[in-house]
This record gives sequence, C-alpha cells and structure tokens, in this order.
Amino acid sequence: MPGNFRTTMPSIPVDVLREILEHVSKADLVTLCQVNKICCSCSRDVLYRNIRVRDSRVIQILARSTDLAKRVRSFQSYSSDHPPQELSMALKNMTSLRHLDLFMIYNATVLDGCTFELDTFHCPFGDSEPLRKFLASQPSLTYVNFLSEFNVSIPFEQTLLPNLTRVKARYEWFPILIPGRPVRSIITYPYGPVDADSDLSFFALSTGPLQKLSIPFLFLYPKSASLLISTFPFLMHLILTGRINSAFVRKTSFYYVDK
Repeated sequence: MPGNFRTTMPSIPVDVLREILEHVSKADLVTLCQVNKICCSCSRDVLYRNIRVRDSRVIQILARSTDLAKRVRSFQSYSSDHPPQELSMALKNMTSLRHLDLFMIYNATVLDGCTFELDTFHCPFGDSEPLRKFLASQPSLTYVNFLSEFNVSIPFEQTLLPNLTRVKARYEWFPILIPGRPVRSIITYPYGPVDADSDLSFFALSTGPLQKLSIPFLFLYPKSASLLISTFPFLMHLILTGRINSAFVRKTSFYYVDK
C-alpha cells in the first residue's frame, strides 16, 4: 500500500448521529460532548431535553446559559428552594419548552416574560393576575393539571385555553373548564365537597366527545343509568373513586359505545 495513502471513516450523517445518541447513557453523552462541536451540540440536545430538578445548581446553569436552556423541552421542579429570580430567568431562557411541571412553587410571577408555547402544564398556583396573564399567552395548551388543593376561585376566564382537551382539577371548577372547549378527558381530584344532587349537564357542553372520566362515585350515585348515558354518550373509560370506611377505593370499568 503506498505510503501516502490513508483511509478514513466517512463522517456520520447528523440525522444518524442523533438517532444513535437517543440510546446512549447520560454519562457517555457527557463524554461525547468533548469529541467535537457537532457531537457536543447533538449530545446536549439529548442531555437537556428533559430536565427534572431537585438541585438548585441546575437552575443556575439554565439561568446563565441560553444555549443550554433553549434545548429544554420538558421541565419538572420538585423543590421550593430555588431563588425566584434565578428560576424566573431560567424559565425565560427555555424558549422551546413544551411541558412544564412546577411542584412546591407558589408564586406565578416566575412565569412573567416567558415566551415558550406549552402543550401541557402542571399548575400549583391559585387565582392571581400573573397566572391569568400567563394562561392568556398559552392558546396551544391541551392539558392542564391544577394541583391546588385549596378552595380558590376559578383561575381563568372561559375565553382562555381554547384547545384544552385534557384537564385535572377540583370538581367545582369543571362548570367553567368544560363549556366551549374540546375536552375529551377529565380527572377530578377526590378531595373537596361532594354533592350527590349536583347537576351534570355541563359535562355535555364540551365541543369534543368526552371519552374518559375519573370522578368520585357519589357524584354519579344514585342518578339513573338513562341520565348518565345521555350525559356521557361517548364515554369509553370510567374511573370511580371514593372513600368507604375511611379506606380509599379505586374502581375501573369501561363503557364501549357501538356507533
């Protein structure tokens, strides 16, 4: 073989590299960040795509680096120890964020100035003007989980969240949450007042077929089967929850509607 002849492996196409990186451990992704600029960029996309935060140092990194923060698609926080200013700056930097879960964060002002467009939002906040302003900027939201267990007022007007298809909240919020929205899946928190005589008519005001419902059984009992069928004509999945003899009971059954 001639002395000047050398064979080199052709570079991996970027789309193939990205597919490979989906199956690489986090430790190896960190190592690959040191190979070259392309490997570093693609590896960071995977490393920072889904962030679960229990350490405030992660917030500090995202607050200081827009390059890393813009790679985040899903962000979950499980701590109340984050400095509000750093958390607010980190959220502002996550311009590509699509899924936001905030636990133990109770001041909605951390959302001020955020420009991302969410698909899902786990919201711990009660009614406030910053929350209303934020929700008004999120017409793309399809799923909201209102985590508040407190007896607070409805956190937004009927005109907000026009594309809401899935929602989890207290039962008394649903007369406002459902009408005029294409809600297909509802989960009711098991706490809160239970009124067996409650009116169910608002469930029929969704602009989409309600197919999944999780609800305390006392809201449905002892209503007639004909009333329930007329109220939920497209229901396919029903989960009944409740308390009997101080024990939490969960029962799952299925409704199939033959059209």
